[in-house]
Amino acid sequence: MDQEEVLKLDYLNKKRQFEEKEDDILFQRDQGIHDLEEVADMTHYYLKDYVPDQEFIIQAVHKLDRLKEEVYEAAKQDRKQIERETEELDETYYRALRTLSDQELAKKESDF
Repeated sequence: MDQEEVLKLDYLNKKRQFEEKEDDILFQRDQGIHDLEEVADMTHYYLKDYVPDQEFIIQAVHKLDRLKEEVYEAAKQDRKQIERETEELDETYYRALRTLSDQELAKKESDF
């Protein structure tokens, strides 16, 4: 296996890892949102008949909505970080390919 193939395999493995991280972030985000929505539904369902002041339930639901926004924002930031890391990986890979190509060209020129 030549150096270019090794670079490509390493690049593809790391790229796949970033894609898996992003999939995991999306799964965790969706699971977190689902859990918060379930808590909101259960809170409303179970407390509506027992809490005389509905304002308490409304406040709790609003807090859960803010938590959902925080989950979305955290996932967005994590995805941006992965995007930056992927861009760095791309740059590093293509720079390494150019360097390898330049080395091969220099070697061919020195052989003449």
